[in-house]
Amino acid sequence: MRERWSAQASFASNLSLSTGVTVSTRNAVNFGALHLLPWNRWFYSGLGGFLQSSEQGITLQSTFDGGIGRYLTNSDKARVAVLGGAAFQNTDYKQATVPANGQHVATALIYVDAKVFKFSKTNLDATAELLPALSNPGRVRFNTNAFYYIKIIGNLKWNISFYGNWDNRPPPGFSGSDYGTSSGVSWTFGLK
Repeated sequence: MRERWSAQASFASNLSLSTGVTVSTRNAVNFGALHLLPWNRWFYSGLGGFLQSSEQGITLQSTFDGGIGRYLTNSDKARVAVLGGAAFQNTDYKQATVPANGQHVATALIYVDAKVFKFSKTNLDATAELLPALSNPGRVRFNTNAFYYIKIIGNLKWNISFYGNWDNRPPPGFSGSDYGTSSGVSWTFGLK
């Protein structure tokens, strides 16, 4: 018998510092849960997240969304799911020369979650979220996260990650994008 429920949570923090440039920080917490429906490959899901981005002047962006989804594929090598629904987003911006009040936006939701893996050798995990505003027609936000790792030897792994947030209509004086990449080597240890 297969599991009917699943839940996940993630936290990512980035700090960027270069000579002559202002320190840039980005912190994101995301969570979600889904429940399989009786129909083959269908589910309903709730997602949420909190974002702080100094690059975009966002002190706190809270997003809560949910909808109905379907697994396009769900095998031992790949799992790809799409979700359509609605979302609510509240964004508080830092103080600027041009005041930017908090913004409450109701949006539609198109969400894609793709995982491709070869057991204990390599893994690709990518999500993309398109949020076309319903309460502010013409405004669109897009968020993406991707993580890829390759096993080098034993418990030693090389990884690369990418994140991006775009807003086609940010408040005046604020950036409409924040994106970056990082790479590293990791070592896992402990009880298995």
